[in-house]
Amino acid sequence: MYPLRYADADQIRRLFATYSYPMTASREFNVLTVTAPPPFHAQVEGAVKEFDVAPAPPRNIELTFYVVTGADKPSAQPKELEAVEKQFTAGGHFKGIQVSDTQVLRTRAGLPAESGAVRVRAAWVNGGDKSKVISIDGLKVTVKSCSVAADIDVPEGRAVVVGKASPDGLLVVVAKVTE
Repeated sequence: MYPLRYADADQIRRLFATYSYPMTASREFNVLTVTAPPPFHAQVEGAVKEFDVAPAPPRNIELTFYVVTGADKPSAQPKELEAVEKQFTAGGHFKGIQVSDTQVLRTRAGLPAESGAVRVRAAWVNGGDKSKVISIDGLKVTVKSCSVAADIDVPEGRAVVVGKASPDGLLVVVAKVTE
């Protein structure tokens, strides 16, 4: 008998359907019963070890949208916006940036989400643990004087400009994966 915690006993039984050994699966108790010689049991144990594993916890995705404009004097800003501030100040016209609006949206991978001025059809996490990219499908943002509808990819933790807001402002998004 092989009691299973996560995998379906009948699905494991079907993996071995081409063999003639008697196998029964109890859906009520999620137990697989096998009557076979020891070498076959080793194969079944291997399949149970491979497939009877806890599912990965769902990933949460946090999207932060900033409306950023140039400023005459520097001020404290979120760390994620440092690269954007460098771009604004590089031309010499501005000494810093000012965040005039912020919208935060939190969702789970693959699910739609909406919060005020931001709507997402789905967001996905791609890549490994060190270099994640968040793909956002069906993004619609309407804040201040900016409206954006697009599908975009955002490297985790980096600010990405997704639109122009007012004459000298930008709409910037920062994406993070939280467990």
